[in-house]
Parts: sequence; structure tokens; C-alpha cells
Amino acid sequence: MFLSYATVPMFVFTIMLNFFFLNSPIKSTEVGMLFEKCSDCLADSCHKDKHRPCMKMRSGSFLCFRCEIEFGDDQYYTFDECKTGCTNSNKTCACESMCYVCISKAWLEEGGTLQPCYFPTEEERNITCK
Repeated sequence: MFLSYATVPMFVFTIMLNFFFLNSPIKSTEVGMLFEKCSDCLADSCHKDKHRPCMKMRSGSFLCFRCEIEFGDDQYYTFDECKTGCTNSNKTCACESMCYVCISKAWLEEGGTLQPCYFPTEEERNITCK
């Protein structure tokens, strides 16, 4: 049976593409719970108790944004929440991406770097579906 010279490289390329797609080192900045309907998002404790916005995504679903524990460090949605929750004197609150993280002062002093900050405006933070 005759195989084109392009068949094997194309097969290898397809396998590699799937591998990189499934094991992407770039994590999504959209962290939270997805809901099909706005009303479900508004009724969830993420919005109702923690006052997080329910944002409409391009896919049509609704995301209740949360800052979660990452690499063992607690993350918070507001600076005030971080100050309240970050009680260890060896740690401090620092901005990372769209959250505040309670992180080791020593790690920062040793040159540790965080993702660049992106602070949505107060209006953006309060965008909630109706």
C-alpha cells in the first residue's frame, strides 16, 4: 500500500496538537462556576452570599467569578477580604491577576514574581446579569 510522504508527518502533527491542547501550560483566568441560566447563577451562594458578579460569557453561559487557592496560597476577591483573611505575620497581601493573594513576604523579597495585575473597575466588578 502506498502512503504519501505527507501522511506520517501530518499524523504526528495531529497527535502533538492534541497533546498540547489538552496539556496547555497556560491556565484560564476565568475561575469560578459556570451556569446555563442567569437565574441559576444569581441563586447560587457564590453570588448571593459572597456577592460575586454573574458575568455572561461568549458561549452564552454565566460565570460566577471566584478567587481560589493556588499553589497553597489563599486568594481573595477584594483587598479588604485579603487583609481580614491573611493573618500570618510572615505573609502579605499582593495583587495577582484579578485576585489578591496572601503570600510569603520572604518569597517576594527573594525575587518571586506574580502575574501582572488586572483590576477591573468597580463598575466591571459589579456587572451582573439580570
